[in-house]
Amino acid sequence: MLRPRQPSLAIKIPALLLVLLLAALAAMSVASYIEVRGALTGMASSRLRQAADQMANVFALSARQRVAAVKQLMSRSDVQEFLRSGDAALVPSIEAAVRSHLGTAAAIANVELWDAAGTRRLAVGAEFEEVTGALLDDLKKDLSFDDTAIGRLRPFADGLRYPVGGRLLRGGEVLGFVVERRRISNPAQTRQTVAVLTGLIGNEATMLLGNSDGSIWSDLEVVVPDLPVRGTEPRLWEYQRSGRPDTFAWATPIAATPWAVVIEFPRAVVLAPSQRLLLRLAAIAAVLLFLAAGAGLVLSRRITTPLRQVTEAAEAVAASKPHVRLDMERGDEIGRLADSFNTMAEKVEQARADLESRVELRTAELRAANRELEAFSYTVSHDLRAPLRAIAGFVQILEEDHAETFDSEARRALDRVKANARRMGQLIDDLLAFSQIGRTTMLRQSVNMTSLAKTVATEAVAASGRAIDLTVEDLPDCYGEVALLNQVFVNLVSNAVKFTATTPHPAITIGSHTNNGETVYFVRDNGAGFDDRYAEKLFGVFQRLHRAEDFEGTGVGLAIVHRIITRHGGRVWAEGKPNGGATFYFTIPAKPA
Repeated sequence: MLRPRQPSLAIKIPALLLVLLLAALAAMSVASYIEVRGALTGMASSRLRQAADQMANVFALSARQRVAAVKQLMSRSDVQEFLRSGDAALVPSIEAAVRSHLGTAAAIANVELWDAAGTRRLAVGAEFEEVTGALLDDLKKDLSFDDTAIGRLRPFADGLRYPVGGRLLRGGEVLGFVVERRRISNPAQTRQTVAVLTGLIGNEATMLLGNSDGSIWSDLEVVVPDLPVRGTEPRLWEYQRSGRPDTFAWATPIAATPWAVVIEFPRAVVLAPSQRLLLRLAAIAAVLLFLAAGAGLVLSRRITTPLRQVTEAAEAVAASKPHVRLDMERGDEIGRLADSFNTMAEKVEQARADLESRVELRTAELRAANRELEAFSYTVSHDLRAPLRAIAGFVQILEEDHAETFDSEARRALDRVKANARRMGQLIDDLLAFSQIGRTTMLRQSVNMTSLAKTVATEAVAASGRAIDLTVEDLPDCYGEVALLNQVFVNLVSNAVKFTATTPHPAITIGSHTNNGETVYFVRDNGAGFDDRYAEKLFGVFQRLHRAEDFEGTGVGLAIVHRIITRHGGRVWAEGKPNGGATFYFTIPAKPA
């Protein structure tokens, strides 16, 4: 059986080396990339934390200064007396102190004095609307401490604002509140912060300031919406917000305030070295793969070239071509293989020569045996027929000249002699037919099996002189010798006619079916049948399963069928049961492609 051709080792070996090297390089590259990426992420986390901590310290220091300054205002006697009495004469001194307190921040901040209910009694500095309602309650909650405090950031139309201040107490009584309100949007402060960040971590960094609870965040100019960060969780955050790429960030709460500072840095900038590493590794891998491909080709040629020579020499030996000696000056396994092959090929050639001489001898012996068989057939045909004809002639003379003098016993004996002479003649004819099948030249062609079967069956039924229900189905054509296949149908149909002689309603069917892609022809009858246990004996010469007194015949017809089908390369078999009919099957191989 020929195996399907597969790619040569000259291709398989370099391909295998490339695959293994590619797998190793890929594994190393991925491991290096993951390790470098982890190191870069850790470094970014550390730098972001340091920057956030330093900026938080800056804001904490500024917050403490604001608290201390407001506390000084709250400690002034004129401020306390004004909240207690509301004396207007104290306003000029308070205003002077506040302007000194605000300094250049008077454009973005003011100082307000509220009574205990939160009603504004005095405001110096930037013009801010008076706080009322829920916002007032919220601010009073931020500032309702015995000491000065900074409140949370809140959005207004002109930017974020925050309060600094506290309540004044005297003898357990609340005199009122001193509140500094500041707007956080300050371009100069923003530029200063950016400069500090650039020095700390790079100009790609962004700083955000907001409440620690994450309720509001700002870049010191505008509010930043939907920032998924809480200042109460100082850790590395990773997210993407509108208008920004993927971002790493660190949040640090600002001491003594409800605020937190967040430092952002683009994720792509952090991981850029790992991307460059991956590109370098890819370039190195490409070079290594190219070198490996070259080395693999050289190595495979070193191995496969001698193997190809051995293969071609082996194919030449298998095709009975003259052996070409392999000359390989190598001391490795391939060299030893070549030496062993040369030895084997020499022995194969010697064995082939011995076999050819034996075949010629056996062929000569077979030709001699065939000649002897032909001489025997001639002897049977002529020498045995001559005395048989003489016996038949003398029996006929006795009948014609002396029949009146024979009693019944003598006439019965004479009839038996005549019957046995006829049977002997039939045996001689069948033996000659059987022996000639093997010597008949087969001229194969396409055979119309339907027409052949109908012709043979119709003649056989007509010759029987009985009413037989004959059915001949449409049969597929086959490829074989017409005369021999005609003999097959003659013998099988004659058998069917003979063994239905005692059947009340005889029926014969000739048909076919397909089994595993093979066409199976059959001849079926409803006659005497036979015991399935002895089905194999039916196709032997002179083998009979019925008595000669019941059904005449020589026992050679089915042997002839078997010989013909076997010469065609097919199979023949039979099925039956006593008094239940018999079916004979045979196959004919398809025409070779």
